[in-house]
Amino acid sequence: MPAPAMQRALVSASCRGRGAFFLTMPLATLLLAALFLLGACARPAPQQPAMQVSFLPVPGEFLTDQGDRLAPEGLRQRAAAAAYILVGESHGNPCDHEAEARILTILAHAKVPPAAQIVVGLEMAPAALNPVLKEFSGGTIASEDLERRLDWKTNWGHPFAKYLPVFRAIRDWKLPVVGLNVPPGVIRRLSAAAMANASAADPVAALSAEDRATLPARIIPPAPEQLAFLREVMGSHPKQAQKPAATAAGASVDPRQEARFLLIQSVWDSAMAEQAVNARKALGRPVVLLAGAAHVEGGLGIARRLRVLDPGATVLLISPWRGDAFDRADADVRVYCPESFESRMGMTLESRPLVLGGRGDQDLQVLVSAVRRGSKAEAAGLRPGDVVLRAGGYRMRSLNALHLAGSDAYREKKSLVFVIRRGDDCYTVDLGPLGVPGGQGIPGAPQSGQQARQPAPTGKP
Repeated sequence: MPAPAMQRALVSASCRGRGAFFLTMPLATLLLAALFLLGACARPAPQQPAMQVSFLPVPGEFLTDQGDRLAPEGLRQRAAAAAYILVGESHGNPCDHEAEARILTILAHAKVPPAAQIVVGLEMAPAALNPVLKEFSGGTIASEDLERRLDWKTNWGHPFAKYLPVFRAIRDWKLPVVGLNVPPGVIRRLSAAAMANASAADPVAALSAEDRATLPARIIPPAPEQLAFLREVMGSHPKQAQKPAATAAGASVDPRQEARFLLIQSVWDSAMAEQAVNARKALGRPVVLLAGAAHVEGGLGIARRLRVLDPGATVLLISPWRGDAFDRADADVRVYCPESFESRMGMTLESRPLVLGGRGDQDLQVLVSAVRRGSKAEAAGLRPGDVVLRAGGYRMRSLNALHLAGSDAYREKKSLVFVIRRGDDCYTVDLGPLGVPGGQGIPGAPQSGQQARQPAPTGKP
């Protein structure tokens, strides 16, 4: 019998195994069934798509671009000749930040003596705060004071605690560190100028001299092959203004919005590349850039600008892999970090691959990886190890379904209901109403892939 909080849960026979069926069969029938199964086991293996990865990785493990295991020494060797090592992340995924810290440790350990040490570049901090980062790296600012000194909530906003592994690695190895981006206030003013001046003069000219000084000297536009992806990202952004009516070819885009969006993306990537080049030239050391995966994957974001500003320099791309379809063009090295989400209800959900056969999100399942004691999730009956089959009216093939189900429940002021599998049984778990007093919504539930791949038009990916 389940725990008391699960007494009202519904059991579904569809999740039960086949063992109960065999126990009800007569002996002769059972023997025939066994012979049938033995014959079935002798059949040739079915034809499958080409194998994309050659092993089942654990979180934090490295893979080559061919999908094979890559040892830390192999990562060192691949990075040895690189002038720039770009490491992509999803800002809210703790595994990504643990992996970043491990990468910094592996590369720092390889670069001895200190004259050959790496430099760390952070998308998370504006270049104007480099004096603060220098003090921290040198040991004169305590870790507990760094969040305040960087004005982290204003300049970045994602939880500082998730980045502690990165800052600890920087401090432990005394790595030089620089900020890469433009102050968010400048980005907001440039965005407003772009909307006001889209059909007139260069919106950069509308900024003050002080603001213009924080922008990259050369704003490099997107590659033509990246435009379709950027327009897709723009269309999915929640703050986008209303678009004109749809046309026969699909929904059209407000030309002012598109011009603004492409300008901001170009400024953001160009600024990070320019600051990285400046750091390499000033210190004579390879630069490890930590940035959102959308700025890294495929080499069309920061890497493209680096190749323009520092011709001939070698760039190594490292990007997280979530266990979905393995695209070899995304990066030179992949880090397996399953997508996860920690809810205020006290549950942590994680997507994990079922079969790594290259069929995309159909190979993923969503697992309850942790439940906080005393939380609403515990009281509702969720337990670590539960597999979430459905959330509301959606099949849970990715965490995107949680976002959709949570949005529906919040809008309709209804309970969020999970169907979970525990062992051979299925249960329904009622997590309570969303969007009503006393209810706890899931407004921060990630949309699958967007957090990892989406560049932000406001300066805060």
